Amino acid sequence: MIDVERLKAIMNAHKMSQHEFARRVNLSQPKIFKVLKGEQTLTSEAVGVLINDFGISPGWLFGREGDASKPEYTKDMVPRVELQQKEQKIYDLEKELMDVYRQLAEERRTKYGQSGSISTEE
Repeated sequence: MIDVERLKAIMNAHKMSQHEFARRVNLSQPKIFKVLKGEQTLTSEAVGVLINDFGISPGWLFGREGDASKPEYTKDMVPRVELQQKEQKIYDLEKELMDVYRQLAEERRTKYGQSGSISTEE
């Protein structure tokens, strides 16, 4: 079921009245009124309009993700494969950074010794 707050967020984001929203999703004014009161649900056709014509993310629309007050659009979503690639790159860079940090720490220990004074060995 679609949370009424999400429908209202779509209306607010698109600056639509109930009348305009009803027209855009092919519902009568009385039907959209009842939907927004939580007494009825949207038709599958209306859901299709929100997803296909408005570009609303299905995950957001059905409440599986995101803030109910801020509509999420499919055009703004990053494909899962791309996200995984970016996460892997971040992991690799973090690992590289840690290796460099360890190397610098070892060089510092060798150069300054444990006492903190400069070693004359080189």
